[in-house]
Amino acid sequence: MSLWPVGLAVLALLFGGYFYIEAAKAGMKCKPWGVAGCVFGPMLFPLFTIHRYILMKRDAGYKNIWLAA
Repeated sequence: MSLWPVGLAVLALLFGGYFYIEAAKAGMKCKPWGVAGCVFGPMLFPLFTIHRYILMKRDAGYKNIWLAA
């Protein structure tokens, strides 16, 4: 019997936990991001980053010089 299903389940739980915690730190909804992390794993990084940036810009305002380079 191979161990890859167990490893896959462990990775799914790790990515789910990671995205759950990062969503909580960013003030986003935690459960949907945790479930999506379990299902999609590391493929979710770009979507998560963009979504967090969009929410931060919405809260801070688009004309705010806080992020101006």
